[in-house]
Formats: sequence, C-alpha cells, structure tokens
Amino acid sequence: MTKIESKVIDFIKNNVLLFWFGAVSIIAIALRICGMDFKSDDFNSFLNPWWSIIKQSDFSGLATQVGNYNIPYQVIIYLMTLLPFSALYAYKIVSIIFDFVLAFSSAALVYSFVKSNAKLKAAITYSAVLLSATVIFNSSFWAQCDSIYTSFIILAILFLHKDKPIASFVFIGIAFAFKLQTVFILPVLLYYWISTKKISILHFFIIPAVDVIMCLPAIIMGRPFMDIITIYAEQTDYGKLIQMNCPNFYALMCDGNDMTYYYLFKQFSVLLTIAVLGIMMCVIIYKKVDLKNIETFLLATAWTVFTCIMFLSSMHERYGYLLDIILIVYAAISAKRLWIPIVSTLISLRGYCYYLFSYELVSLKVTAIIYTALYVYITFLLVKTIFKVKSSDKVLKGTIQK
Repeated sequence: MTKIESKVIDFIKNNVLLFWFGAVSIIAIALRICGMDFKSDDFNSFLNPWWSIIKQSDFSGLATQVGNYNIPYQVIIYLMTLLPFSALYAYKIVSIIFDFVLAFSSAALVYSFVKSNAKLKAAITYSAVLLSATVIFNSSFWAQCDSIYTSFIILAILFLHKDKPIASFVFIGIAFAFKLQTVFILPVLLYYWISTKKISILHFFIIPAVDVIMCLPAIIMGRPFMDIITIYAEQTDYGKLIQMNCPNFYALMCDGNDMTYYYLFKQFSVLLTIAVLGIMMCVIIYKKVDLKNIETFLLATAWTVFTCIMFLSSMHERYGYLLDIILIVYAAISAKRLWIPIVSTLISLRGYCYYLFSYELVSLKVTAIIYTALYVYITFLLVKTIFKVKSSDKVLKGTIQK
C-alpha cells in the first residue's frame, strides 16, 4: 500500500461519521426531489391562492391577513415571492431547509446528553429524523411547515437543560409565532418550573413577547395589534369536526365527520385535557420528581403532547409530527424501546397516505385502537419512571445512612 493510499484510508476512518452525514443528506435530498412536483389538495385550495395574493399585494399586503397562518410565516412567504421560484417549490424549499435544521437540532440534543457513543447516536438521530417518512412527506409532498416550529422546540429543550432558560423560552416564543401547536409542550414546562425551581414564572412572558416582536413587520404596515391574538383564536374554531383524520380518543367514540359531535364535545375536550394534565402535575408535585433528568423530561414531554393530541378536539393527523420527533430523540438518548417511535411514525404515516393519496391500508378506528394503546403504554412508562425514581432515592438515602 502506498503512502497516499494509507493517508486516504486513515482520513476516511477518522471522518467516517462525516461521510455518514454526507451520504444521509444526499439520500434525503434525493427522496425529497421525488415529491417536489406533487400538488396536495392543501396546496391547490389554500397555499397557492395565498401565494398569489401575497405576491400581488407586495410588502404592504402584510397589513391584511392572508390565510390562517400566523404573521411570521406570511412574512417568509412574501420574501420567497421575491425569488425566482414557483409557489410550489418555494413552500417546499423553506420546509426542507428546516427539515435539516430539525435533524441537526435533534442530533445536537442527543449528542449533548448521551453518556456513551455520543457521536454515533447523534448521527443515527440525524438520519432517523431526516429520513423519517412523515418528515419527508410533510415538507416535499404536502408543502407543510411543521419542521419549523418543531426545530425551535427541540432547540428550546436543548438550551433549557443547558441551564439557559432565557434562550430556551426565546426559542419557544419563535416556535409559538409559527404554530399554535407549540402550546402542547407548555404543561411540561410548568412541570419543570414546579419540580426544579430552575426557572421563573416570568420566563413564560418571554413567549408572547417574542411572538409580538416577530409580528412587528405587519403591525408597522398597519395591521391591528389584536390580529396577533385573533389569528390563533380563529384557528381553534377551524374545521368544526371533533377529529380530522387523527386516530385519537374521539375516533374510537364517534364519526369524526358529524359536526354534531364537535359542538357536543368541544368544551368537554378542553376540560378533559386540563383534568388529565392536572392530575399528572399533582403526581409530579407529590412525588417531587426532578425533571432535570433529560430522559424523564423527554418522556414527560412526549406524554403531554400525546395527551393534547388524544383529548383535544379538531386534531389533524399532522399534529403527531412533534410527538414523533420527541419520541425519536427520547429513544436515542435512553437507548431503549426503539419500537415506540417506529409505531408512532407508522401511525402518522397512515394519516398522511390517506390524505395525500387517498390510500387507507388500515381503518381509522383500528389505528385509533393502536394509538390509544400506545398512549396508555407511554402513560404507564411515565408513572413507572416517577415512582421508580422516588423509590431509588429512598434506597440510596438508606444506604448512605447505614
């Protein structure tokens, strides 16, 4: 073997994970290219018309609401209209960019907290997120933007556990400015505030402050300040169906296409969700659970997001996106129960295939049974973790006293 060959081989060995990242990224881009020309019903009915209105209105158009997305996303779309892209490609390019941000953020979170083989587990996490079927379908086929707010939530978790709460809540504020579904993680932040005393209730005011700052371009152009509030208020009343292709609790109970159930269960669903989340808060307070442990925190986060999906009304199939990513990161850090994110993602994939391609391999009711079973199991895991941690503490204290 020549010296040059030896150096090349040594370089490859020393940078094998870098090559892994490169190979996975190339595969991810190739898979996304396959969906770039696909037009979903959402694009034809909503996204494309919104694009035309924003493009015709120019920057002054920010003074009026277009569509039902919040102002920061409308600003991004306006900026994209200035570039030589079609509406279809522009929406998808923005989302695909954030697919990579999400994958890197998830990898960084895993790398920061795993105790062994950190680089390898980070690389696997990057691959799992970037090559996830629902992540690919969400951006390159559906032209949706769930990777944006989810990226900032992952970054918020990373900075929260690095004891940088201000940065963490700024990221939560950015996520909230893009998607109302960010509220799904607020309960676990309240749990963290109570259990760790590492943050102040004042940190929570950063969230709406960041939202307001990000909406300033529209306010400057003359948009009423109350629009910042009314946009999300109107979203909560959109659809008027008890569930929208989401295999949750209500898919087991009734026909989601009957509007009667929406009016019957809407208020009940909110009260039920608050009650379930409140019970868990009482358990965490009573058992003095320390959520500074990243595994426990991620499990609690997955549970709170799952609880909101299971019991709130008008849930879409896409609202499981954040849950799927949290479960991938949890599995990577805990290095156990790897089947959980696989099952969760496959359930989400059923909803995507049904909406995008009108293909239903498994019925919604059967999927709802599996989803409910998974929720019960994650609830069991969280309760078991809470009581196991407390019991371990007692054993340790008894050993020290002896």
